[in-house]
Amino acid sequence: MDINKWKSVAVRKPTWNLLQVLCFKEYRNPASFIELLVDKEVERRAKEKGMKAKDYQVKIEKEYENGDTGKKSKHRKK
Repeated sequence: MDINKWKSVAVRKPTWNLLQVLCFKEYRNPASFIELLVDKEVERRAKEKGMKAKDYQVKIEKEYENGDTGKKSKHRKK
C-alpha cells in the first residue's frame, strides 16, 4: 500500500462497530464514510465562520503547516 496515499486510523471497537452499521445503511465503505464526515465538518465550520468550505480548508491547512492552531494562547509570555 502506498503510504503517501493511505493512512490508518485506530478507533475504539464500539465506534468501529457503529461505523460498520452506518456504512451498511448507506452502502459505503468505512473510508468513504469517514471522508463524508470530514467534508461535512469542514462545511459546518466554514459556514460558522462565514467562509466557503474550500477557503476554510486552505486556511486550516496553512495553519497546520505553520504549526498554528488558529487559537490564541491562554498563557501569555511575560
